Amino acid sequence: MRLRHPRRASDRATNGDTDRATDGGTLSEAESDRSAEESLLDFPEPAAVTGRRRRRRRILTALIALAVLLGVVATLYFSPLLVVRAIALQDNDLLTDQRAQELLAPLHGTPLAQISQRDVEGLLEEERAVDEVIVAARLPEGLDILVIEHPPVAEVHVEEEILFYSQEGELIRTFDEDQREDAQGYATPVISAEAALENESVFKTIVSVLGQLPEGARESLDSATAESRDSVQLELQDGRTVVWGNDERGDEKAAVLEAILGSPAEEFDGVEVLDISTPSAPVTR
Repeated sequence: MRLRHPRRASDRATNGDTDRATDGGTLSEAESDRSAEESLLDFPEPAAVTGRRRRRRRILTALIALAVLLGVVATLYFSPLLVVRAIALQDNDLLTDQRAQELLAPLHGTPLAQISQRDVEGLLEEERAVDEVIVAARLPEGLDILVIEHPPVAEVHVEEEILFYSQEGELIRTFDEDQREDAQGYATPVISAEAALENESVFKTIVSVLGQLPEGARESLDSATAESRDSVQLELQDGRTVVWGNDERGDEKAAVLEAILGSPAEEFDGVEVLDISTPSAPVTR
């Protein structure tokens, strides 16, 4: 026969606490998780770590954008769908369309993105009438070229040809016998072949003087000549002679000539010579 020993109150209290702890085990784990989360919130990551993460994100974003950009550029640069199939020219006068298309033929079939201003200038450089060009792509397959030409200021007749010269004295266009009609309509006074071919410095002085004139005044001229660099004379279409002198003070002389040609004053009618070699004191006779 076994004797039962009654449990002490302290033992019952201890066992009760143990049982309650066992029964509430799940609640204690949840509380532990919350405590862990609260600990994380209580201790945020250092600013240096956050900064590095942001920098990595920015770098990654930039790399992705660069890759997309390079893909677009590569598509435009090499795509056979965006090649030159038509070239349109604007403001070309001395340079004919036919001649321009012949010179620019190598551009056909070239991707638009590969064509630069310098490429077009190189193909047209032998045409002295061309001063500069402005090039623009016209998607998907066109090229627009604005041509800025040297304006002709004088013409020289040599046998059956008409030679056009710029203000710098450069030959910019030759019209043969079959093209004489095409040479009409320009404000280009005639310089004798002797004056043009015998003395280069005198000839350049003449064309320099003509280049200083507004186009409206140049249209009133018939011819120009000179025996020396200081004796340029202009022949008006009405038969009057303008003594110009040298090519100095050209702007002043041009203004005086324009004023005389546009003046209704009788003192300029019936005279044979208008001497404006000293523009501040013009003389008529």
